[in-house]
Amino acid sequence: MKAGLYLISAILFVIAVAVAAYMINPGYYSFDVFGIHMPSLPIALWIALPVALLAIFSLLHILFYGAKSYFTTKKWKSDAKKVEDAIYWSLIKEPQDVHFANEELRKGAGILAKSYIEPLSTEDLQISERIRQSAKIVQKIENGEFVDLKKEKIGKHISNENPLYLQNEKNHINANPKYALKVLDFKERYPQELVSLALDKLVATQDLFTIKKYAKEIRKERFLKLLERLKEDKETKVTFDIIKSFIQTYNLNCKEYIKVVKFLLEKFDPDNNLELLSALSKKDEDALPAYIYLLFRYEMLDKVKEILDEHSEDEYKAFRALYLLKKQKHNFKLSDFINEENSCL
Repeated sequence: MKAGLYLISAILFVIAVAVAAYMINPGYYSFDVFGIHMPSLPIALWIALPVALLAIFSLLHILFYGAKSYFTTKKWKSDAKKVEDAIYWSLIKEPQDVHFANEELRKGAGILAKSYIEPLSTEDLQISERIRQSAKIVQKIENGEFVDLKKEKIGKHISNENPLYLQNEKNHINANPKYALKVLDFKERYPQELVSLALDKLVATQDLFTIKKYAKEIRKERFLKLLERLKEDKETKVTFDIIKSFIQTYNLNCKEYIKVVKFLLEKFDPDNNLELLSALSKKDEDALPAYIYLLFRYEMLDKVKEILDEHSEDEYKAFRALYLLKKQKHNFKLSDFINEENSCL
């Protein structure tokens, strides 16, 4: 019972007792207590007084336990809000230490301060709208979808090291190749793994003139992947000069030069190819096997002999063997005899 209702009921009950006693005996009464003579008062009042005192102490009892229950409930509500906060922070992968007043909650929910929550579904769950919306955002990101975190009002709560932030940025790069260029233009603001992904996206999607701006950043490994893409991509415009500038940017090894030559053979005319590889072989001995490979493809056997004669018989054994077979009129294809492994021996 509420204290206010109890107080009104108690007052009415005391009045009823006093009225009933007065109707039975309207007289006065006086007595001594510990030698003290009490005043002469109506008998009804002497009867109602203990009832009133009992009502007062009962009311104090109700107020005490009501206050105790109120503060206990308030603590529970506070802890319940803290649990929701802890779930929220763990959900968006920013777990934080939360102090619970209730020891049982502290034992159970305390682990949220060191955990991530991975939601599987939010359907048919009686959860707060804040948790529901956050869970949906997490699910979208985990499923490869880009979410505007600022628009969803959780961007300010997520650090650049947050795995959710990193995955969302990866999704953005994958969904929008132009965003990859933004990441590269301001790469000092982004973690290295995002810059690396942006470079991969650049090589996989952009035209050569755009990629050329980032030639040093993409490095030779991505350049070789670019050549593989250009072999299949018939729409991207490829010019000899820009490919030449790429090649001159990197310190290629023998096997990599062979890969480059195979690409050049498919795309450009013999004069340009021969001029480039001749110049490269004079500056870098690793380019010489690729130059010899090119000469074989163009059946320039005299030039092949000239180069082989300038080197020890222990060098370029596979090319020497192929040259002898060619001179003996054996009809071997270069690709049947020479590969990236034996051409560099």
